[in-house]
Amino acid sequence: MKLAEPTKYFAYVRKSTEGEERQALSISSQIDKVRELFGKVDIVEILEEKHSAFSPYERPVFENMIKRIRKGEANGVIAWHPDRLSRNEIDASTITYLVRTGVIHDLKFGSYNFDNSPEGIMMLQMALSQSQYFSSKLGKDVRRGLEKKFEMGWQANMCPNGYVNVRENGLSTIEVDKKRFKTIKSAFDLMLKGNYSVPEVLDKLNNEWKFKPKTNNRNKSGKLARASLYRIFTNIFYAGIIEYNGQQKQGKHKAMITLEEYDRIQMLLGRNGKPRYNKHEFAFTGIIRCGECGCLITGEYHTKIIKATKQQASYTYYRCTHRKVLSNCKQPPINSAELEKQIDNDLAQYEFHTEFKKLFFQIVEEDKKKNPDKNQDVITNLEKSIEKLKLEKINLTKLSCKGLIGDEEFTTQRNEYELGIVRLSQKIEKIKQDRNGLDNVIQQIDYAMQARSNFNKEDTKGKKVVLLKMGLNQELKDKKLVITPYKWLIATTKILKPLEDKFTRFELDKLPLTKAKSERLNSLRCELRRGRDLNPGCSFKAA
Repeated sequence: MKLAEPTKYFAYVRKSTEGEERQALSISSQIDKVRELFGKVDIVEILEEKHSAFSPYERPVFENMIKRIRKGEANGVIAWHPDRLSRNEIDASTITYLVRTGVIHDLKFGSYNFDNSPEGIMMLQMALSQSQYFSSKLGKDVRRGLEKKFEMGWQANMCPNGYVNVRENGLSTIEVDKKRFKTIKSAFDLMLKGNYSVPEVLDKLNNEWKFKPKTNNRNKSGKLARASLYRIFTNIFYAGIIEYNGQQKQGKHKAMITLEEYDRIQMLLGRNGKPRYNKHEFAFTGIIRCGECGCLITGEYHTKIIKATKQQASYTYYRCTHRKVLSNCKQPPINSAELEKQIDNDLAQYEFHTEFKKLFFQIVEEDKKKNPDKNQDVITNLEKSIEKLKLEKINLTKLSCKGLIGDEEFTTQRNEYELGIVRLSQKIEKIKQDRNGLDNVIQQIDYAMQARSNFNKEDTKGKKVVLLKMGLNQELKDKKLVITPYKWLIATTKILKPLEDKFTRFELDKLPLTKAKSERLNSLRCELRRGRDLNPGCSFKAA
C-alpha cells in the first residue's frame, strides 16, 4: 500500500496599501497567527506580499508561489482568510482548480474552515466569490464617494504640502496648514521673481527657513526632496484647481497662487524639461526656447587666449540644449553681447518722451480723483465674461448629451471653460482685495516705460526679471530673438505711440507756448483720456 505524501505548506500573508485593505490584519499579525495556530505543521516558507489581489497577474509573490507548488516544493497553503489568496476570478479559479486536481492537498485558514471535498471546494468557491464581490462593491463605493467629494469642490485624494485634510461631521475638507502654508507661499514668490532656480529655492527652504515637509516628501535627511519641490511647483492644486479622473474644476480650498502665476512658473520650469543647475549664472537660461525644435536655450561660459595680447578673454554663449534627439536641430549659438543688444533694441519701442510721460501720469491722477470707483467697470466686464463662459459650458453639456461630441473632447473643452472661469474669478477677487488695483496697473505701465533703462543697469538676475515682466514665449531662431509681449503691453503701445508722435510735433519744450499749441495740447489730452477709457479692463491691464 502506497503511503500518503506528507503535506508541506507555504504560509502566504498579504496586506496592500489600498483602501479596502486597511482593515485587514497587518503582515506581522498574520505571521504571528500562523505560528500560533499552525506551529506544528511543516511550513516550508512564509511568503509576504504587499500588492492588491483585486486584479490578476499583479502579485509577483503569489505567482511565484503557484509556480513552486506546481514544481512540488509544497502541496498546501496556509493563509488567514480566503480573501488573502484572491479577490479576483482568475486567481480564485487557479486555487480551486489546483485543489480539485490534487496539486494542492490542503488549505488551512486562521478564520475559515476548509474541507477538501466536493462540498468543501464548492464552499471555498463561494467564499472566494464573496471576497471578489465585497472588493468590487467597496471599490465602487469608494469611487462614488471620491466623485461626490470632487463635485462638492474638494480634492479627492490627500492634499499636498501647505494644506491639511480635516474631517468634521463625517465630511473631509481641506484647510490651510498654519505651519507650512506661508513658507511654501514664500517659495512660490521666489520662483515667480524669475531669478531663482529650483535648487536655490530648495536651499532656502531646507537650510535657511528650516522647512519641515510632510513625511512622504522628505529625503533621508528629513528635508524636502528636490523632486518633491518640482511636484509642488507643477501642482495646479496650489492655483485653486482640483483634479479627478481627467476633470478639472475650481476647488473650495484657499488658493496659494493665481492661475496666471502658475502658468508663468510652468514656463520658467520648461514644459519639455527643467532648467539644469549651472556653475556660472546666466541671465536668460530657462526662459528662452529654440525656435526650431522647442527645447530650452542654455548658457555656456568659454575662455580663450588672445594671440596678439597673450591675455585670457571670457565669452558667454547661448545655444539650444538639443534635448530632442530626433529633431536634428541645426540652430547656431549666439554671443551674449549680441543677444543683449537685440533685447535692448526690442525694449526701446516702449520708451516714451519724458514730457509725454508726465502728461500721461498727470491725466491718470486726474481720473483717479474724478472716478474713484473705476475698478467697478472692470469687475462688471469680467463678470459678464464669466457668465458667457458658464453659458458656453452649459451648451457644451447639451452637445455631449446629444452625442454630437465625444467624451474626450467634452472633458478637454469643459476643463478649458472651468479654468477660464477660475482665471476671471481670481482677477475679480484680486481687484476687490486690492483697492489700489489701478495703481498697480499704472505701476506696470511705468515699469514698461523704464524697462530699457533698467535692463542696461541690472545684473544677471535683474536682466532676467526685466525680460520676464515684458513678455512670454521668447524664441531664438537663426540668431534672432522674438519676444511675445503681454497683451496689455501691446494694447498700451498701440494706443500711446501715435499720441506720443503728435505730442513730439508740438515742440512744447520751445517757448513761447502759443494759443494754437495750447489748443492742440488740450485736444491731445482728450484723445489720451479716450484711449484710456476705450476698455479699462483690456487696454491697460497688468500682466
